[in-house]
Amino acid sequence: MAGRVVFWYILRILPASVLDTSGVARAVREIAARHGGAASVAELRAELGLSERTLHRRLSDLVAAGTISRVSRDRYSDRAGIDAPTGEAKEIVRVIEHLDADAHLSGYDMLAGFAHQFVFEYPHLVCCPAPHTEGVAAALIERRFVVIAAGPGALRGPSIPRTVLIRPQPFIARRTLIRGALATPEKAWVDLLRETRRSDAPFDYGELGRLLRAMTDQAVNQRTLSSYAERLGYTDWLQAATGQAPPNSAAQIQLAAGYAA
Repeated sequence: MAGRVVFWYILRILPASVLDTSGVARAVREIAARHGGAASVAELRAELGLSERTLHRRLSDLVAAGTISRVSRDRYSDRAGIDAPTGEAKEIVRVIEHLDADAHLSGYDMLAGFAHQFVFEYPHLVCCPAPHTEGVAAALIERRFVVIAAGPGALRGPSIPRTVLIRPQPFIARRTLIRGALATPEKAWVDLLRETRRSDAPFDYGELGRLLRAMTDQAVNQRTLSSYAERLGYTDWLQAATGQAPPNSAAQIQLAAGYAA
């Protein structure tokens, strides 16, 4: 009898001890569906029987992969890190996918879910290797988009409906930066900051700071964000925004103020 009790006990604890990230993701999804869209660490521990250390490691892996997102200090949602594009953005993605081009949608379209205010009209941003820009631009023009090459002053002046800014960029294979024809929020934020500075994209630095704060609160991949900012030469901007370094320009002061608001 004692042997059978011990055997039953081992069977009961083994699944929890070897549970992989897919099991944790499934638990987040099921608990979130029952409890208003998010699962707490306490609920997940009760459901899975994992130690707090192991559970946090699994959750961190899932957040880094974009499978789940952190919505507060100890609550997680199965909402994907990238929202599905709609409207004009969806049209652009269809063009990219139809061409099978090494291009992706970036910028504000990938950050709208973090925004504090609704933006009715804004330029879209497409990044792709230089050899593909002409083909992508031609296909977008056929769909009645206004295509503008990124560069100094490119978006200066009155806004034009259905504008797409195209930024030539070397091929990027990392899943932490691009998924299919969509940039991740980490890449999209740095890209939007770059085009606000370099192409005069009509975005307020304060709102960029608020977007970054909302992303931070939802536990975006900080390592990916920092690495890509460094790659594009925007480490000082990211550090100024988050208070890791003093701002050295009026724009950086606005960025930091938005982040702190």
